[in-house]
Amino acid sequence: MLIFSKDKQRLKRHFEKDVVLFSYHLGDLDDFYYPHCQWAVDYGDKSKIEDAILVYTGNEVPAVLAFGLTELFNGLIREMLPLLPMKFYCHFQEKHRDLFLENYKETVLGSHIKMKLENYQSIRTNSDLDIQQLDMSHLELLKQLYSEAYPENYFNERMLGTGKYYGCFIDNEIISVSGVHVDSNEYKISVLGNITTAEKYRGKGISTQVTSRLLEDLTADNKTVCLNVKADNEPAIASYTKLGFVKVHEYEEAYFELK
Repeated sequence: MLIFSKDKQRLKRHFEKDVVLFSYHLGDLDDFYYPHCQWAVDYGDKSKIEDAILVYTGNEVPAVLAFGLTELFNGLIREMLPLLPMKFYCHFQEKHRDLFLENYKETVLGSHIKMKLENYQSIRTNSDLDIQQLDMSHLELLKQLYSEAYPENYFNERMLGTGKYYGCFIDNEIISVSGVHVDSNEYKISVLGNITTAEKYRGKGISTQVTSRLLEDLTADNKTVCLNVKADNEPAIASYTKLGFVKVHEYEEAYFELK
């Protein structure tokens, strides 16, 4: 029988088995995100959670995060399939792809890598850059940058409320931004995201320095900092490696739509 849990402590203990794999899951336990979450779980024959699937409904297209640790996970996916949205964005392990394809057609978004900040290396070498912390007063400028440089972004304007978005300004325009998908003071976890630079300013190391400024905040908070990046995005991976990130997991991303 499919069980949905709201037990934050049991969920937390499960996700702490692999903080990097479950970085979004941990962050989404925060009250800022939690109302948008559904947690399907399998207890096996124990009192602790053995596996879990997260359905996040806080964005226009729901997201399903499906990372399993045990042999119970295949059964959990099969039980969830009739309850999943008609269309959703999914993070999943390659070995589970065929299960989703039984009911859904796939738009492949490629292999991705989960990285963790192990040893932050500050790269703030250009003191002439005007890097500022962003707030709601910068929303329209930020939307303009995303529309031109990153139209497929996953930015939600409420994320500016975290105070963890930084932008580089030139001529009163934001030309580069680094922010977070998840940031939780309670669970001491942050996941970087929505990072982009205007096309004509790329290749100059600006994004690395803006991200470095953000990391100054996050490391001062003693948070575990993670990120996801496309496996074939070599420039981005090189930039994150310079900042002190290391590769930990590989996984798949896709859109699934009911057949």
